[in-house]
Amino acid sequence: MTNLSLLSLLLAMLSSQSVFGQLFPGLEGEQLADAIRTEYKPTQLLTFSQAKDTLYARVFIQNDSVKCIYSGLSHYLPAGVDPSQWVFGSGNEVESINLEHGWPQAKGAGDGTDGQMNMYNLFPARVAINSDRGDFPYSDINDDATSKWYYLGQVMTTKPTVNINAYSEFKTGNFEPRESVKGDIARAMFYFWTIYRDDAIIADPDFFEQQRTSLCQWQEEDPVDDFENLRNDRISTYQSGKKNPFVLDCTLAKRAYCPLQTDCNSVSVIETNKASTVLRYDPSESRLLVDSDASQHWNINVISISGQNIYAFKIESNQWSDSLPLRSGIYIAYCFGEGGISILKIITP
Repeated sequence: MTNLSLLSLLLAMLSSQSVFGQLFPGLEGEQLADAIRTEYKPTQLLTFSQAKDTLYARVFIQNDSVKCIYSGLSHYLPAGVDPSQWVFGSGNEVESINLEHGWPQAKGAGDGTDGQMNMYNLFPARVAINSDRGDFPYSDINDDATSKWYYLGQVMTTKPTVNINAYSEFKTGNFEPRESVKGDIARAMFYFWTIYRDDAIIADPDFFEQQRTSLCQWQEEDPVDDFENLRNDRISTYQSGKKNPFVLDCTLAKRAYCPLQTDCNSVSVIETNKASTVLRYDPSESRLLVDSDASQHWNINVISISGQNIYAFKIESNQWSDSLPLRSGIYIAYCFGEGGISILKIITP
């Protein structure tokens, strides 16, 4: 079999792992939230310092730049620099960026909590806009009540006359993201409220309910796009392989928190967490591990998207491989042995 034929077969097998259907079918409300929490809460997280650099350099990076989630302003991020220091600069430039907690630190994502470090709750944001948002809830703001409008490097105090949907809005007490990221924000908030409910309730039991109606509407109006899916894939590799399930299945929001939402078509979901043998990739060290109950040797192969053999070696179950430096690109890794076969797509920025 040629390498290209093998690659085609592996891609077909990878695709066949996907099924169209709901996660946790038949469950709703708190039963569904409990099931999501049990299945999708990560057991491993980066430190907050590691998460910052990783988010800038490996998760939100697009065309060598990082964009403010609220204004869309790009900040160039060259190779070989400290990502956090570079995008922050002095903190006073228009393009200065730091990390925004979608679920605020004062509302349950405080220092040392898992919610502070979980990357599904973190977004690059212009320092000035992040400061204005503070710990206010998200909501739709009447344009006549808006006191600040944010777009690229601008901050305006009067209503824009064109391209109004590209602006985020602020008034004391509320913050409204621009239209194209409202769904991204909503799915991050649903995730935090589900996974870290106890911390959120202790900090402010009313915070979620204050914005639930807006979040439900945004989830419906701004469906998942390709970059949000890519970010979900990238973050999961650093967080126990656990994805944000609200990105995977659009019905979760309706069944858990938004009963008045219209029905949506379930997306393609890969249930890798339930497999007995799972190949995992650690992008921070560029290494592979076969997570398996079977104690044995595994044959590992890594193939480029063009069909070129990159690596071939053997490792034992549940032991990390040596570092496998990979250039920017897309790769297919697969392992096989007596305990089965597992296939993994690797995307390196």
